[in-house]
Amino acid sequence: MSKMVIGKYIRLSQEDRDLGDDKAVSNSILHQKDLIQNYIKNNPELAGCPQYEFFDDGYTGRNFERPAFEKLLEKIRAGEINCVIVKDFSRFGRDYIELGDYLERIFPFLGVRFISVNDGYDSNDYKGTTGGLDVVMKNIVYDYYSKDLSVKVTTAKKQKMKKGEYIGGHIPFGLMKNPEAKGKLMPDPEAAPVIEEIFGYALQKMKLKDLVATLNDKGYETPAAYYRRKHPGTRKYENSSALSCWTMDNVRTILQQEMYYGAVVQHKRERIGVGSKHTRAVPKDKQIIVEGMHEPIISKEVFLKAQEIFYHWEDRKPAKARSFPLKGKVKCAVCGRSMNYRSNTVRGRDYNYFWCPLSKYQDGSQCSKEYIREADVNEVVWQSIKQLQVLADKAAGRIAKKKAGAADIHLKKVHELADLQRDLERCNTEKFANMDGFMAGTISKDAFQKKRSELTEQETRLKEQIAILEKQAQELKMKGSGETARAVEKIQSFSGAETLSADVVKALVKEVRITDREHMEIRWNFKDEVMEFIQG
Repeated sequence: MSKMVIGKYIRLSQEDRDLGDDKAVSNSILHQKDLIQNYIKNNPELAGCPQYEFFDDGYTGRNFERPAFEKLLEKIRAGEINCVIVKDFSRFGRDYIELGDYLERIFPFLGVRFISVNDGYDSNDYKGTTGGLDVVMKNIVYDYYSKDLSVKVTTAKKQKMKKGEYIGGHIPFGLMKNPEAKGKLMPDPEAAPVIEEIFGYALQKMKLKDLVATLNDKGYETPAAYYRRKHPGTRKYENSSALSCWTMDNVRTILQQEMYYGAVVQHKRERIGVGSKHTRAVPKDKQIIVEGMHEPIISKEVFLKAQEIFYHWEDRKPAKARSFPLKGKVKCAVCGRSMNYRSNTVRGRDYNYFWCPLSKYQDGSQCSKEYIREADVNEVVWQSIKQLQVLADKAAGRIAKKKAGAADIHLKKVHELADLQRDLERCNTEKFANMDGFMAGTISKDAFQKKRSELTEQETRLKEQIAILEKQAQELKMKGSGETARAVEKIQSFSGAETLSADVVKALVKEVRITDREHMEIRWNFKDEVMEFIQG
């Protein structure tokens, strides 16, 4: 690709908005876009080049896991972009170590030119280095600024929490935002009666399994189903089954929710460190709880009485957080619900198994009532992955052959393209000669017009043929290096694994759908056409 093809990368984080000052304005999407566009317009080398725009709105710069940024990298790897322009280094990323890796190693290897407008940085001026100490120091300052900003934003949010302002994203079932008071909640007129009814049953000392059965018999919407109905098109709960039902787990959650008696409970989780993506649970005595902040659904006395009864029901050791390879991946093939994971000990031996909650909580369900042993499911998945790896090795050979064949054909297309370009040059030369002859009087008007018509027709035909050949050459150049090849590489990267692990499952398995002990279907994290080629 001789001509520059530009990828304009623009990022706005939530922290930028939370500042609420002139800095937020200068970092706005519109400001960044105008700044980059003016730079391109005033640079003769870049003006007129094809452009792509990539926007990440609401994503932090402390890591590179952003959807638009990943699309930018896809186009770079595909050879479709060879110049990246940003407002400044901080828009591209605030992790100075990883940013330096892109500037010094990744982009030079891919032949990508990188320009940071406000920093006056153009990688063409530095021959593959990051531009010296000034660039390194700027990146360190950006990293420090990002962490300092994160602390300030967190502190500001905690102050709002201590005042009782609700700043959380998820609102418990039965409550809703108060449209007349920012940061305040109120009972949801449609869902709040269900909450009252649940606590009423609890005070009657109804057993938990009977309470769940009563809710299902009455046909009440579950919290997930209710949210989807109220927010059509939302991605939240998108994996929940349409045949949802009440379970002991969601009733337990409701019975322990303090916000129903008018309190606001926040700061339940916190990041393990500044800039970290990982969070941890906050102990109850460290959570921020402010009472009397909105109209209650139930009284505090009712809530506390329900807790006494609830903990009598739950007269057992608190459940430990469980981790297993297929966590969140196992679904019932009949209703589509995530299957529950349970453990049991028989004669000193531990047994782990999956079962569909719908089969237990709804009469007439067609779902299997069998308990499917985790060990059996793991074995099926692991053997399927080993078979997939064998197929991937064969697919890699086919890709290599196709790539080699495509390279030969590509070279032939390049030679054909060169011949057509020469023909087009000769055609243009003849057009000028024809004009010169007519102007000099050596060619008659009729002969000039006839020749001009023939040459114009020839020029149009040649340009069409060139356009077709250029497209074919580009497609052949990229053949074998696209999505299928990347899928094969990902499968092969786990060839050294000796057992099923969460990492292997996360990379390869989309879900495991179970009908019964004899019928399981594995759905992979790859498109159908990719799997068709691999299974070839």
